[in-house]
Amino acid sequence: MNLAKLAAQGIEKRLNKKKEAEELLKYRWDPEKYIVEKLGWSPWNGEGGYPGQAEILGAYVLALRQQHERFDFENGLITQEDLKYYNPAEPIKWRILVEAGHTVGKTKIESGIVNHFFDCFAPSIIYTFAPSWPQVHDLLWKEIKTDRRGKGLPGRILDIRLEVSDDHFATGKATNDNKGTGTERAQGQHGKYLMFVLDEGEGIPGFAFDAVDSMSSGGIRIALYMANPRTRTSRFHQVKALPTTEAFRLSCVNHPNVIHNREVVPNAVRRQYVEEMLEEHCEIVDAHSEDDHTFELPWGKGVIYKPDTEYLFRVLGIAPRNMSSNTIITPGRYEAAKNRERVDQYPHIARMGVDCARFGDDVGTLYIQHNREIWRAAKFPQEDTYVYYGRIKEEIEKLVDKGVISIHVRFDGGGGFGAGLIDMLRRDIEIQEWLPDFQVFEVHFNGKPYNKKKYADIVTEMYAETAETLKGVRLKNPPNELEQDLTDRKYDYVNDKGKALKKLEPKAKFKDRNKRSPDDGDGCVLAAAPDFVFRAEMPATVEAEVTDRSDLEELFL
Repeated sequence: MNLAKLAAQGIEKRLNKKKEAEELLKYRWDPEKYIVEKLGWSPWNGEGGYPGQAEILGAYVLALRQQHERFDFENGLITQEDLKYYNPAEPIKWRILVEAGHTVGKTKIESGIVNHFFDCFAPSIIYTFAPSWPQVHDLLWKEIKTDRRGKGLPGRILDIRLEVSDDHFATGKATNDNKGTGTERAQGQHGKYLMFVLDEGEGIPGFAFDAVDSMSSGGIRIALYMANPRTRTSRFHQVKALPTTEAFRLSCVNHPNVIHNREVVPNAVRRQYVEEMLEEHCEIVDAHSEDDHTFELPWGKGVIYKPDTEYLFRVLGIAPRNMSSNTIITPGRYEAAKNRERVDQYPHIARMGVDCARFGDDVGTLYIQHNREIWRAAKFPQEDTYVYYGRIKEEIEKLVDKGVISIHVRFDGGGGFGAGLIDMLRRDIEIQEWLPDFQVFEVHFNGKPYNKKKYADIVTEMYAETAETLKGVRLKNPPNELEQDLTDRKYDYVNDKGKALKKLEPKAKFKDRNKRSPDDGDGCVLAAAPDFVFRAEMPATVEAEVTDRSDLEELFL
């Protein structure tokens, strides 16, 4: 073969590769189309307000678009007016966490995302972790390789590795073979596109999570965390609370095969499995209990089931409550409030909770309770007093425009950060003119509670009363951090002159365990707790009339 012919073949080969790469670029923002046309299967859509594989792909695409747009914005390629996806004031949710029941397609959607990222974002570096060699080889990588073979996609397919070049590869690792090592190897990668996948995440040791946390912020990064959740103490579960995490739950009960009682999605869970598990792991009860995760089946004719821990994680994809953990607000109570429809009630009353922070890693938060909804209105990362003041007044004006006539603003009095702010609001003549009832409270969390027979301090009472409030309100788009702050804040009993009183664990202890301060939880309970908890700050005429929650609500109607 002459040199001219060899050169021509080389040119043709390079042109073909370039053509293949250009063809794959059309799928960059459409992984669902890529999966259908290149891998040969279809992601399933969620129904009835519950997510499916397609919704997970939507979060993945949004994180990629936001990161690309942020890069262009920070490098002066576009202006703030050009931004469509990225908001500089909000964190990008580049971590995607999925809790799942059995055989709902968790591993399949992982493999689809890995293949899409590898082909459409070149050159990319992908690390996948699983607890053991069989889990690496026989689960995720089996799906990755099966979907790629014979499709003419880039790179060589090895045992648990895809390879195009030294800076474009995907590889699998069994964490039980690393003996705590391997972090540096993963951390040292600084490619333009990085992906980490933690499959069966509850069995993966800390070094893999540390590797994800230390990924270079300069590149485009995606992290997938997938598990059938069994505990609420693992590193996997803690990831849910990060502001950069978008969390999903895939329940067997809400899978298309189960809903329609036929094989809509091949090789996935069927209704028979759900019903067999129902007989063995659920009991029929007379009434619903949010704390026990009771539920009804769409085809169950009003029968109420109480699941055991096995049914919770195997079928519903819910991590069971840690029975040894004393927490005031249960995960079930939180879930119910998060999924509840709003019921209009008390539209003329609003309450605000402000957890102030100026220094360190703490973040200030502003929560509002109005018309049976609670939401986070603002975050304040190390902002000064005037930023707090301006935003709080802005939110007060919005509520006044909605017809609110009674607003109480409650501040965490610890640290003294809110003192100047409290004075500014109390002296604001304009707000006083807007509202017949405007009060500002400085709440010292170690202060005396209203019910001295049950609680050691007011912060414990605020959390306990918030647990009651959550029975009837809706948590509107709560941030991931709030769930951990409310459902993982533990309590114990203390002896006070022969009486056993509940006492919430100190903020420092929570922070030591979870590596952050419960800023969202504290802001939320300040807004959610009823007025009688703060009776020490009430005018004497009001305090004399208020005896319980119902009296308070009647007072301001």
